[in-house]
Amino acid sequence: MLLHKVRWAFQAVLEGHGPFLAADAFMRTYKQAQEVSYGLGTRGKLPGPKDFAIAVKTAHPIAYESPDHLIPRGTKADNSTNKKFVQVMGGRLTRERPGQEHGLLDLGCSGGQLVKDFSEWGWLAVGLEGSDYSLKHRRANWADLAGKNLFTCDITKPFQIETKGQPAKFDLITMWEVLEHIPEADLLQLFNNILNHMAVGGYFVASTTSVPDVQNGVDLHQTKWTNQQWRSMIAQRYPELQPVDLGLRFYQFVRHNEERSFLTYRRVK
Repeated sequence: MLLHKVRWAFQAVLEGHGPFLAADAFMRTYKQAQEVSYGLGTRGKLPGPKDFAIAVKTAHPIAYESPDHLIPRGTKADNSTNKKFVQVMGGRLTRERPGQEHGLLDLGCSGGQLVKDFSEWGWLAVGLEGSDYSLKHRRANWADLAGKNLFTCDITKPFQIETKGQPAKFDLITMWEVLEHIPEADLLQLFNNILNHMAVGGYFVASTTSVPDVQNGVDLHQTKWTNQQWRSMIAQRYPELQPVDLGLRFYQFVRHNEERSFLTYRRVK
């Protein structure tokens, strides 16, 4: 694994991606520092996980047709979070909706660390992953949270999340470098699912990339749109989603890429 990373970094430098590697190294260092300060600042202060009796109703528990299920590169390794993002968004929603229960839905959750972090705030925290690799291998947080907070589900097909037998609404829905993995023909159902689970006043936050990701001869990125193309589509089709500035730098999001392409919206109706 280390040799693979060294080779990747060397090739990236040869291809002129040195500035991105430097920014990525800075982000990793920043996130590690945030882990320490967050841990010290929240020790004994978070309410901890609650039992929300979460259930996911779907006829498509696995995204069998997705290249990411057939070649589960991301879900094999990723377990991303950023404690600064958790702190900023957790604090924002606590101030905006005092005394209410809050919810995070992370689509394409991979190892589920972001879900675990928000569950420690006492939130209704749910992660959906199209591949069953992490479930089968009990990797990362799936060993403890499978069937409780983490579930497999094809997010391009209709599904319904319930809590204590009632439809769940979330005031934060995230997708970290997931949208480009969705075929354009499936985007309508995907966004229907998002809006169906999104509370008015809630936030949608995503990172995207427009470059290919070819693995074993297969391009895992099926909709390679630029940030402006994503924004144009959302503006045309989903007027209830309005752009919002969260005041975050690129290294304070959960994931970023060389384009630093982020989508940050709030549902206004």
